[in-house]
Amino acid sequence: MEQSKTNTESVTVTVTPNGPYLVKGKVPIKEARLTPDETGVITKYQIGEDKNAGKEQVMLCRCGKSRNKPFCDGQHIHGFHGVCRAPHLPILSGAETFSGPNLTLHDNEKYCAFARFCDGFGRIWNLVRQGQPITDQLTVREAHLCPAGRLIITNNQTGAVIESEAEPLILVIEDPQLKVSGPLGLRGNITVTDDNGKPYEKRRLQALCRCGKSKNTPFCDGSHAADSPALHESEESFNRQ
Repeated sequence: MEQSKTNTESVTVTVTPNGPYLVKGKVPIKEARLTPDETGVITKYQIGEDKNAGKEQVMLCRCGKSRNKPFCDGQHIHGFHGVCRAPHLPILSGAETFSGPNLTLHDNEKYCAFARFCDGFGRIWNLVRQGQPITDQLTVREAHLCPAGRLIITNNQTGAVIESEAEPLILVIEDPQLKVSGPLGLRGNITVTDDNGKPYEKRRLQALCRCGKSKNTPFCDGSHAADSPALHESEESFNRQ
């Protein structure tokens, strides 16, 4: 279950001042649809074909207004202001910890992308405390499906972070259940640099805002889901029960 980290690759994402993401390096860019099971719980991605076709450099929309998403078409010039607000600190520095017999979950909620994999086979915060082989496996599975890298698992015996190998890949996340577009899910220790040229901590999983509404830019904080009619309908239904 515990694996070594993937090697750093020559793929970078730079936040341009009040503009799009500049992606350098031949990285696949694929649509990933959040897919529920028969009960409506999100448990997997449905991943499409590569949209990048081997280009060495592309611009990806950051303002949410492009008519050619995920690619930029210049709509940001009409008054988009996208200053980076995320701190240059390790994600673990702001994380809450949940300890179990074998594993510890570190959760930095500011980086939530609202993909909902953390509820897939039982809530991850409960699973980690049970300490059974199956619940430990599910804990790791749910953490690794989270596109934002918000959920980090460490082995209590060794203190090591449990990570799976991931080649560089950008997922354009779509959420048909909530009828909204989600973030850009970055995999494979891709370097992300802010609009002042300062790189963030390298992480295996990262989710970049592409609606322009996050308060933790350039990273997603789930703001794209806040205005979803489908989300409000489900909340109202729950409150009536």
